[in-house]
Amino acid sequence: MRDAFRQEETDAASVRFTACALPAGGQAVGEGRRFTGSLLHDWALTPLVDNAALIVSELLSNALRYGLGALPAWSGPGQAVWLGMLRRRGTVLFAVCDPSTAVPRLKEPDFLAQSGRGLHIIDCLSETWGWTTPGPEGKAVWAAVSCPAGTGTGGTDLPPAGERAALRWPVPAVLPSAVRRTG
Repeated sequence: MRDAFRQEETDAASVRFTACALPAGGQAVGEGRRFTGSLLHDWALTPLVDNAALIVSELLSNALRYGLGALPAWSGPGQAVWLGMLRRRGTVLFAVCDPSTAVPRLKEPDFLAQSGRGLHIIDCLSETWGWTTPGPEGKAVWAAVSCPAGTGTGGTDLPPAGERAALRWPVPAVLPSAVRRTG
């Protein structure tokens, strides 16, 4: 991981936030899974690790394929996507930022195709998911999951069901603003 931003409170009921830049290459997904697992262990949310690793893998894969892959100027060495995780009360939000303004589309799966199921996986494993309104610096695609009972995180704080097109649950402002061209 090249860059990391960490802002955490010590109180278990408070908001915790961490973000890191991942290089736009084949290792980003694996690094993102390791980062996610490590952070969830630190937050005493080990039961979420397996599903969170799948969610983060799909978010990152989509950002690399559709977010960066659609923009040739971004495909050079040193470019990055941002992975952020926010814990608020009984919910953990995973967000991946990329510079594209194209919004994700849940496609009808082709059962013979080798790809095209990522958003379906995210939809199945998360309580809700969506994206921020795209701007000149791109967008963040996010998924939220509830913390398991007994983790001392309080009640959930999920957005209302069905609100997917525009984010109504706060993703820290650093994520969309962090997706800037660096070269």
